[in-house]
Amino acid sequence: MKIAFDVDGVVLQSIDIILDHVNTVTGVRVPSSSLLTWDLEPLGIDPMILMDAVDYMYSMVAIEPYEGAIDTLKNVYEITRSPLLFITGRSDLESAKRQLESLPWNGKRPEMIVTGGSRDKRVYLRETGAEFIIEDDELHLGDYLSEGVGVGLMIQPWNRTCKTPVTARFDSWTEIDQWLIKNNGSN
Repeated sequence: MKIAFDVDGVVLQSIDIILDHVNTVTGVRVPSSSLLTWDLEPLGIDPMILMDAVDYMYSMVAIEPYEGAIDTLKNVYEITRSPLLFITGRSDLESAKRQLESLPWNGKRPEMIVTGGSRDKRVYLRETGAEFIIEDDELHLGDYLSEGVGVGLMIQPWNRTCKTPVTARFDSWTEIDQWLIKNNGSN
């Protein structure tokens, strides 16, 4: 099975960087645990501050991964013997690639493909032949499912109330690892 991974909110703790920047600039204290949606506009923060926060996140050399992400991604690479596929909604693909490459792979960084540029990833799923995507943004999950792509929802504070009947829901990378082993075997 060819699996794609979203980057922000799935592999990298990007939202924490964005919120830290917003909190510093505005003096507001918004923790990621309080978010009800991936969109930050409903928080009433000036759109220019949000754009600056995203640009700041893009400029970072490295961003902390979620616990267990690196080990699971290494396992996927070993099992599939194919480059890891990351499909991001970011408009700046180079920043995503740089931050993924900078993860502490302990000297054995896997080959990777980084593509995307829109929150609607259907075009990229088709182009890459991905059969399954692990995603945290609920906006287009139904669209992916309608096109025959399986969806694993990485549960985050901003998607806990998601009503889309996805293929699988994951609370951690450990759960993803176990699911991948069960569903991908040694293909």
